[in-house]
Amino acid sequence: GGPRDLSRKTSQAGLLSAVGGGGGDLSAVKPDNVMVSRVDAAEWKLEVERVIPQLKVVLQNDNKDWRTHFQQMKTHDDTIKGSLTDARVQLDKLHAEISKTLEKIASREKYVNNQLEGRLAEYRSSQEQLTEVTDKYKGSSGNVTTLTNELAAISEELEMVKSQTDERGTSMTDASPLVKIKQSLTRVKAEIVQMDLRLGVVEHTLINCRMRNKTAIQKDMNRTVGDDQYGSKFVSTF
Repeated sequence: GGPRDLSRKTSQAGLLSAVGGGGGDLSAVKPDNVMVSRVDAAEWKLEVERVIPQLKVVLQNDNKDWRTHFQQMKTHDDTIKGSLTDARVQLDKLHAEISKTLEKIASREKYVNNQLEGRLAEYRSSQEQLTEVTDKYKGSSGNVTTLTNELAAISEELEMVKSQTDERGTSMTDASPLVKIKQSLTRVKAEIVQMDLRLGVVEHTLINCRMRNKTAIQKDMNRTVGDDQYGSKFVSTF
């Protein structure tokens, strides 16, 4: 039924035509008398077994022959149709199962949405509040940074004031400055007493000088008055 059988039949027909002189009549090769074989049957059998492998004709398929291609197409088509029938049944079952599963999922999703509608609203509200709080936090973070810098500056100033206060407290608890002040006050008082004495002496000396000058002035005045009286008497005599 295949290309190989067709080639075999064609070869046999050609052989018969060649033997019959192209007419295909077998009577031309038929002998007049019956031929009697004088060969031993066992030897003939051995010869046949020896020659049979050499008489086998192997027909190779030509892949370029359109008949081969056509036969392959038919074979593949039958195979695909057979497989498609089984696959279609399986695919239909799978489609039905997937459709049922999708319906169940849609129904379940609708139920879950109805059950969680209130919580979703609360979640949205909480999300909005979280956004507002986040914005406030960002603004407060800037203020916190500014206040932190100010606090650091104030802390530095406080440390400086503390160090100065400690230095002053140390100097106040030290008695050596007070002792020096007391000694200075004692020296100042002694110098004041000496200055008072010197001022007393100077004042006494000044008073004596004034008294002496006053006495001398009076004597000079008296002498001048006496001279004036004597001169006027002398003038009148002339």
